Amino acid sequence: MFVIVILFSVLFCHDISVHTALINYDLIVRSIPSNPDGYPRSVIIIHHANSSWNIDRPFPGPLIRARLGDQLRIRVQNKLRDQATAIHFHGLHMLANPWADGTEYITQCPILPHSSFIHEFNVTQTGTFWYHSHNAQQYADGLYGPIIIDGDPISQHYEYGSNDQTIMLQEWYHETWPDIMTAYQGPHGAYPGSVAIYPWPPTTFLINGHGRFDCRTNDCSRNDTWKDRCGNVFPAQCIPLRDPFFGPCIPDAHPIDEFQCLPGKQMRLRLINAASGIPFRFWIDQHNLTIIARDGSEIEPITVSYLHIPIGQRLDLIINCNQDPTSAYEIIVASRNSFQPPEIIIGQMPTMWTTARLVYPQSKANMRTTNVNEEMKINAEDPFFEYKYLKPLLPRRAKAAIRRVTLTFVVHWNNRTGIDALEEWAVNNITFEPPKEPLLQGIFLDGTDKHILATEYPGRVNNTHATYIEHFEYGQTYEVVMINNDPQEHPWHLHGYTMDFIAAGRLPNRELPPCNQPTPRSMDINLDSLLPPLNSTPPVLAVGDSFNTPRDSYVVFRFTADNAGPWYLHCHMDWHISPGMALAFSQVKKEFNLKLLRSIDISGDGGGGSQV
Repeated sequence: MFVIVILFSVLFCHDISVHTALINYDLIVRSIPSNPDGYPRSVIIIHHANSSWNIDRPFPGPLIRARLGDQLRIRVQNKLRDQATAIHFHGLHMLANPWADGTEYITQCPILPHSSFIHEFNVTQTGTFWYHSHNAQQYADGLYGPIIIDGDPISQHYEYGSNDQTIMLQEWYHETWPDIMTAYQGPHGAYPGSVAIYPWPPTTFLINGHGRFDCRTNDCSRNDTWKDRCGNVFPAQCIPLRDPFFGPCIPDAHPIDEFQCLPGKQMRLRLINAASGIPFRFWIDQHNLTIIARDGSEIEPITVSYLHIPIGQRLDLIINCNQDPTSAYEIIVASRNSFQPPEIIIGQMPTMWTTARLVYPQSKANMRTTNVNEEMKINAEDPFFEYKYLKPLLPRRAKAAIRRVTLTFVVHWNNRTGIDALEEWAVNNITFEPPKEPLLQGIFLDGTDKHILATEYPGRVNNTHATYIEHFEYGQTYEVVMINNDPQEHPWHLHGYTMDFIAAGRLPNRELPPCNQPTPRSMDINLDSLLPPLNSTPPVLAVGDSFNTPRDSYVVFRFTADNAGPWYLHCHMDWHISPGMALAFSQVKKEFNLKLLRSIDISGDGGGGSQV
């Protein structure tokens, strides 16, 4: 209670109005048949317990909305027949409430079928967030939804009034997550005559759970090929497209979504990338986008004609409704290759996009159209855009750090045809294995995590399988260097914190080698020559909890370990988590142990923790 009193005192001293209320949500997770893009298949949804679901738009799930200072009590009931689940509240720090984070085997046990879990926590942040399953790859099947915490100062700076819209972006597959994950972790050569190409090609894109599919089928009888930059020809990976099991495919099953702009007014658009494997490009015909917040933190406004949003990230935009009010305008969501000529696409990442409409009250049926390929013939986006341009609203400097932690991640390929898993991901050569029971129980209830760690064993490709934990001293500031030693970009998310990013750039000596020679992947990097000294206070380039690491690059952040608990740090390309691209941060404030022990429900009845 003392922590909460201090928090409220700080808020009042800064003239922020704090509204306090207890807000209850009772939510059910289940599987139903649906047709998000016109192709019927089973999906996993979450809905209010006191109402049914919308068969035509079963996801995103219900909007969770509260105000700064409120207390949220969210009960999650699992009515899946054969899967456990867990719901993570992405971007919410759960200050002094680690048991409410919703991460299986890190802060809680999975919610077993026909069981429930209660999350209780105080709302200490404002802005745009989202929730999603943190069990395997379930959210790729639809288990996600938006969170809005009101009370930020943005409403005082802009005149959007009640025109506050949310758009959640997702790629969509016609096979369920267990089948796709089986293919991901299948042996090399599982697709005879082809070379596996990643990221896994989706079938369509969805805007707020809706998209359109042309109902084509593909038996993979064509012998398509692709060329790398050196002209080498490879068989293309083919994803079979079959007729659906649950009924006919309907190309125009859903109308195109419309978002209304009032002439001369503004619209606040909360953009959330809820994809499991695709970073998106987003733009609106004839309208500029002013980015005003990133990951719930207000930034120095920047106006762009298009943007790139990594997986897990949230961008708040202001749209000025200043165009011809008799026309409608395309809202376009594209893959990262959809604005480039097909001949320069490396591999089988499909050229695709989906659309919605920005309309005015006087908009006519003859809507404005955009030639996507022609209009988007511009330079590709800067891979370091978020570090160069999404600056904190008020300039500040990072704290001095006492230690540097270097995390190098890379994929280990295994080409023993038909025998072993195709790939294993590793951070510092450790492929993450979940502990035997949640880390939170071991750390806070038993005072140690030693007896609950997964049994360590050697991997197949010179890696080690283990529960990887980085331990930090409570209250101290640390510097973390993320080194992407891989030729693809990776989105990362740290639970429990918003980080201060202080540096980002290309790894030295990573020019492409001559054709037919392997790319050097040396782990030896002189960080002291690239980064400011640990005892310095460098300027903060950006803040956030979800961030992108471009290919062959490094990203550096600092954080103060003042939120007690084990917190997950993982790649948010969901297909990389199970193959081990993750670790846990652990920091313990020992005097909290007794209070936490008294607060956590360990009776086994499915309840969650209460407030400290």
